[in-house]
Amino acid sequence: MTAIFTTLTKQVPDTLEPADRWREQALCASEAYDPEAWFPIGEGPTAQQQAADAKAVCYRCPVVDACLRWALNSREDTGVWGGLTEQERRRLHRRKSRTPSAPKAPRTPASVLASYSQEVEGGHVVWTGTRVVGVGGVEYTPTRLAWLVAEKGPAEGQVVADCGLRGCINPDHLLDAAGRLTRHGTPASYKAHERRGEEPCDECKAGRRAQDQARRSKATAECGTRSGYQGHRRRGEEACDACRKANSDADRRLRNTGTTKPLAERSAA
Repeated sequence: MTAIFTTLTKQVPDTLEPADRWREQALCASEAYDPEAWFPIGEGPTAQQQAADAKAVCYRCPVVDACLRWALNSREDTGVWGGLTEQERRRLHRRKSRTPSAPKAPRTPASVLASYSQEVEGGHVVWTGTRVVGVGGVEYTPTRLAWLVAEKGPAEGQVVADCGLRGCINPDHLLDAAGRLTRHGTPASYKAHERRGEEPCDECKAGRRAQDQARRSKATAECGTRSGYQGHRRRGEEACDACRKANSDADRRLRNTGTTKPLAERSAA
């Protein structure tokens, strides 16, 4: 519709002073036409024909562009202005108000890995996507993609989960064709060495020692409880007095009440 307006030979400039002087040049303002003809009532055949007749006059009008611009700027919501009905002007407003959707963030190996994986018990991370995933025009298996993210570089040959859990992509559990682990120095990598019949490396031994120390520290912090007593037993130690008393009290509660929980805990439950 607007293309028709731009091809008309304009007899007056688009912008005149005062701003509404274009009305004096409008064909619909002449005595030859009934002003009510530009305001059809309803949407039936009669109203549609009335709007079409009004538009035919608008297309010959020398100030049709200025008329349409005024109607759009003032949000005129009735009648035919500038060769457009109120419904057509509303559609034009909607098209202009639409903003392009924000560009999607590029798919990176790390973002894809985060979107299609979830942690499960036992320190495993399970892949939930397709068997092959494309990133940046390159297709990866889930394990190779996880290796790429962890190592910041490609693996050699096939990458498998050394933990034995199907679908696991935990970097600590991955092993490539060259026998490399993605990481060392973790309890999982220590176990991976053992599963392959290897002597764990110094880094993995240090990680295992750190884990054992943390467990002992936690058990020591629980002294005075039944679990603290059991921790002493697991480590082959002589239980301290506080842990022996706590264990005896728990045994007595178990015989008398069927539970090891103290009365305060049973009441709260």
